Amino acid sequence: MSIQTIQPAERWCRTAGLRELGSAQGSGLREARYLMQRSDGQVLQLSELLRLVVREVSIDRDANQVADAVSAAYGRQLTEDGLRHLVANKLQPLGLVEDVASAPESHQRLHAQTDPLLSLRLRRTLLSESAVRVLARATSVLYVPVILALALAAVVALDVTVFRRGSVLGALGSVFATPTFLLALLGLLTLGSLVHELGHAAACHYGGARPGVIGVGVYLVFPAFFTNVTDSYRLDRIGRIRTDLGGLYFNVWCLIALDGTYLLTGQGLLLLAALLMHIEMAQQLIPTVRFDGYFVLADLAGVPDLFTRVRPVLLSLLPGREADPRVTELRPMARRIVTCWVLLVVPTLLAGFGWLVISGPYLIRHAVDGIRHQASAAHAAWGQHDVPSLALSTISIVLLTLPMLGILILCQRLAMGVVAAVRRASARRALSRRELSRHAIAQQLGTVGNVGYESSEPATSKGTAAASASVAASASAAEPAADSGSESAPDPVSALTVRDSLTAAAFTDEQMMRLNRGQAPESGWRRALFTVTSGTINPGPSAAEARRAQLLARVTAPISGSRRVVVMSRKGGVGKTTTTLALGGMFASLRGDRVIAVDANPDAGNLAHRVSRPSRHTITDVLACMDQIGSYSDLREFTTQSPETRLEVLASDDDPRIGMALNRQAYHQVIQLLDHYYNLILLDTGTGILDSANQGLLTDADQLVLVLRPALDGARAAALTLDWLSEHGYPELVASAVVVVNATRNRSRVSLDKISDHFARRCSTVVSVPWDPALEAGAQTTLASLQPSTREALVALAGAVADQFVTGGDLRPGMSQQHSALR
Repeated sequence: MSIQTIQPAERWCRTAGLRELGSAQGSGLREARYLMQRSDGQVLQLSELLRLVVREVSIDRDANQVADAVSAAYGRQLTEDGLRHLVANKLQPLGLVEDVASAPESHQRLHAQTDPLLSLRLRRTLLSESAVRVLARATSVLYVPVILALALAAVVALDVTVFRRGSVLGALGSVFATPTFLLALLGLLTLGSLVHELGHAAACHYGGARPGVIGVGVYLVFPAFFTNVTDSYRLDRIGRIRTDLGGLYFNVWCLIALDGTYLLTGQGLLLLAALLMHIEMAQQLIPTVRFDGYFVLADLAGVPDLFTRVRPVLLSLLPGREADPRVTELRPMARRIVTCWVLLVVPTLLAGFGWLVISGPYLIRHAVDGIRHQASAAHAAWGQHDVPSLALSTISIVLLTLPMLGILILCQRLAMGVVAAVRRASARRALSRRELSRHAIAQQLGTVGNVGYESSEPATSKGTAAASASVAASASAAEPAADSGSESAPDPVSALTVRDSLTAAAFTDEQMMRLNRGQAPESGWRRALFTVTSGTINPGPSAAEARRAQLLARVTAPISGSRRVVVMSRKGGVGKTTTTLALGGMFASLRGDRVIAVDANPDAGNLAHRVSRPSRHTITDVLACMDQIGSYSDLREFTTQSPETRLEVLASDDDPRIGMALNRQAYHQVIQLLDHYYNLILLDTGTGILDSANQGLLTDADQLVLVLRPALDGARAAALTLDWLSEHGYPELVASAVVVVNATRNRSRVSLDKISDHFARRCSTVVSVPWDPALEAGAQTTLASLQPSTREALVALAGAVADQFVTGGDLRPGMSQQHSALR
């Protein structure tokens, strides 16, 4: 046995300047995300496990100590190998964790930053962080609700008055006729843009976050100002949206100033500036590029990185393709918002980029002509000492040069992206062809080996000849120029005889049938196309059909022997019996083996009444006739069967004359009898976990299904149940348990996400079953009467329980206290 020691090099520490920004509030992801900011300003989202690893690594801790600390905080076991994998493949490439031995060098190493195509470039700082904070602190008072409401009302009233009285055409004529006015108009709009950025910073400060610098850069082909409000990710959704709209709100104050001054002076320049500012504000609401509207939509969805999800969403929409994890990790509403945004932004950007590429030479040529004209105007203004005209021409040259430079950079990046994509595709195709060639040769040689060569050599030498041919063929496949003319290896195809190839083995489905590749679709346009073309065109099943097929495969997983599943709850009225009935019905209807539900509630359980007219026999009768039951048909006389699902039920004794409940030995005898005739046994227990019978059932159980209602007291009682099981020798039942949050509603004062997260850390799976009126009555229930969402949830519940059929094996809780698999 070899012992692996922890080397001194296996110590890590956080990178210098790393700062935690807290959790991402209002996230659209199913699991919580946490924000980390590197010293270079890059902000990264981490899962809770990665955040804990970053937090726990230290210069004075080795791998074993870090793994133990993370396991204790996370609630699941993290091994040293798992820790090394996370550090090497996740955290070190992101620049969050570094080796202690190489820390001084890594401090000077620049980590990779995301560089998306639609990002701000050539950035320069205009106002430092300290200056921005002073201004933001002074102006954040404008976000007081009363002041905000008064400002919005005032701008509406002033706009209506100004645009009724003023003449836009007259203002245009007077401004364009005077270079000084054009320069002043440009200055007003530039000042409005700076005030816009200050509005973002003030809103960020008002919400409790720290704004950064205000700067300028080039976005697409236009110069643009920006404000660093990265810290606003710590705010809740309202705070982030306030920050997103803060720039537009400060433009409202600019409009109030412009409109008011215009009413006092009648200067057309102010009217034109107000009109153009309205247009700029409307432009900021466009969600297809990284304007304010994009960030508002991202914060509404709770998904800050929309552009990184374009490709996964598009691929997930293809027929027969599984959804990408970056799509499935989104909450349902967030996923709908992101999908709609992708379907809008992709055609828009493709059309825009196409127009830009086609019109690029024309735009560049006219921009060059404009630069020449403005240069001539600047030269003339210099000779005439016309300072306003000279300044206007100089600014025009700059404004004409920047878009032209942006177009060239954008086209160059597009071309590089296309070339890189073509190279990757070519490399993949070449690799696929090599693998396919090797596979074909291997298949061909395998056939030769099975049939045999035409040779007079004894059978003992045929294997050697086939092996030699295989080696030679493999070498030629890897290096086509090597030994291509060698005669040492016989040709496998020419060595076959016609007589040997014509055998009954040729009659296979693949050889003799015209089979459609893939599974046929079941519904929708795919099924219609498949039917119209008589199967010639098979688009394959939809993503939903593929998911249902995978779920059905999980539900129908084979069982070795019998499987005992205990359904329990420490509180009454949570739907435990309903869950047993529905779960058993799903298994019985989808599987081909025998499924029985036993009413093990000693206090007049009503499971049999929920299926059909109950049998006159009960579990007590089975105990009395134990010696007479020698076959399944004998036992069948004591059970009730659902006509819809074929689920059988063994009823409890509800005779009011009974004064004592069955004990654990009695239930143990019944379960042992059922093991001989049923593959799956569901045990509907009572509410008393300290009851001797229930403890006996837990000892005999292979799995546990814990039912709770979506309320604080129900969740607390379920958590106490798990605590009791862990303390009394059933840790494997806790780890493999499936928790059912029953009868959930859309509106609940309790955070269902937090409840689910708690039990997901302790158990195998958490399944939420929505409230359904068909299950509320407590009478006979059929699966057909359930709502579609309820049926889907119950199938998912059956799949979660069936997932343990393979991993659980024949291990009984009473046989071992060691968990069969690390979590």
